[in-house]
Amino acid sequence: MNIENRRWLTIREAAEYLGISVKGAYDMAATGKLPSARVGRLVRVDLRALEANLNAQVQGQPAPGWTRGS
Repeated sequence: MNIENRRWLTIREAAEYLGISVKGAYDMAATGKLPSARVGRLVRVDLRALEANLNAQVQGQPAPGWTRGS
């Protein structure tokens, strides 16, 4: 998966990146635990926000908030 220069990931790509199931990624996006936005019927995950959240957690800091996509 080449995501270096991309801002938005598909749910499948985000699931692979996180090592979780696609269903789990959809569930996390639906509950606002995964920074996402809807584009028509498609759901896209914000890679920058996701990485910022993961980095904050690794450093023991509160994760930056994001608003759930609608």
